[in-house]
Amino acid sequence: MEIAGLKKPLISLLPLMMFLCYTIMSLKFLSEYLVPDIGLYIGIAIIPYVCRIEAGNLSLRFLLPALLFTLLAFFIPAKSTLFFTLVFTILLLFESFLGKVSLNFFFVLALLSPLFKFFSDTLSFPLRIWLSNTVAETITMAGIAARSAGNIITIEGYDFYIDQACAGLNMLNISLLISLFILSYHQKKNSSTLSFFSLLTLLTVTFLFNIISNFFRIMMIVIFKIMPETIVHDLVGICSLIIYVILPLIMLSGSFVQRFGKIQQKEKRHSQKTKYCLKQPALHVLFFGMVIFLFINSGKKNQSNQASNNLSLKGYQKTNLENNVVKFENKKALIYLKPTPFYAPEHNPMICWTGSGYEFQLIKKEIINGTEIYTGTLVKGKDKIYASWWFDNGKMKTINQFRWRWSAAKGSQIFYLVNVNTSKIEDLKRITATLLPSPFAGNL
Repeated sequence: MEIAGLKKPLISLLPLMMFLCYTIMSLKFLSEYLVPDIGLYIGIAIIPYVCRIEAGNLSLRFLLPALLFTLLAFFIPAKSTLFFTLVFTILLLFESFLGKVSLNFFFVLALLSPLFKFFSDTLSFPLRIWLSNTVAETITMAGIAARSAGNIITIEGYDFYIDQACAGLNMLNISLLISLFILSYHQKKNSSTLSFFSLLTLLTVTFLFNIISNFFRIMMIVIFKIMPETIVHDLVGICSLIIYVILPLIMLSGSFVQRFGKIQQKEKRHSQKTKYCLKQPALHVLFFGMVIFLFINSGKKNQSNQASNNLSLKGYQKTNLENNVVKFENKKALIYLKPTPFYAPEHNPMICWTGSGYEFQLIKKEIINGTEIYTGTLVKGKDKIYASWWFDNGKMKTINQFRWRWSAAKGSQIFYLVNVNTSKIEDLKRITATLLPSPFAGNL
């Protein structure tokens, strides 16, 4: 009888012990995973406001996502899959024992993930090109001669580089976080909740507002010739964000919540059978064990890639770097080959070189030897680097994100990001032209 009496308190302590372990794992993992920027600080600041708990309203709605991302983490050992595995298993545990958590909280966590930054960075390049071209065409239609070449707009002898900051996509996550904050206010005011798809719809609208904001921001900067790194340049950006994003969201959110929000239900009473199913310890112990296994394995270094080791390039000195990256170098060029799984972020020059203090001033698409590639010019003080890059698996050469990722996911040969860097533009074109037929000895 005494043993049976002890069993119930031990089971009741199980979720608490799991929460503590999850918390310790999350703190260690997130300190290495999250990027400390203004978006992170804003997200952390609004979490207490957007996170609401329907105490006693137990749920298993995160069971399927937790199972899906746990399986994905086994087959796709990336930090992002482990991040979402932690998120969904913790939410599943919390909602099984305490009550439902507002979906706004989940979206905040998703926006803070570097996975979102990866997608926004990937999207920023074609969007910058489109914005540059659209602004130039609009100004020309208004009677002022303007032309665009890649991410450069030329007007009356002035060149304006539409860099990532000017495109404003680095403000996208801040715009979306503000949108969630405003929605949370109206949800609390109306004692209602929004469904997953309703929240996703308004976040999509926020994204469109962000594009409109950046269109008018770039228009103002170009027409009035506002130079970068000035107070006026920053003020134009802030005013555009307020006028074209925040104010429309304030006007739209109230009626949107009234129209699509559902009145928050009072605490639901569950039958003993339902409670037993929700609080079944074996389910959570299973997830807990799998997360522990994934967490331990995430610290192990990947085995070296034999295909990378076999690669060579005549006339270049080869160096094997971390993460199976191969560097080829001579007096004319510096070439990087970076193996890129279909699920991984692409470490293109816009990410890697800018992290070293370089600024992209010109980015465009070019066709060399019948293959479309990216080219760009990087500047750091007096240093200037001319770069080209594309994705290559020996058979397919492309810059189309969907095409190479889909091919890689179907099991084709591993893709490499090929990045050529030179100090002279003529060397870039010549060396790129010789590399496109894949002259690497070994298996690319």
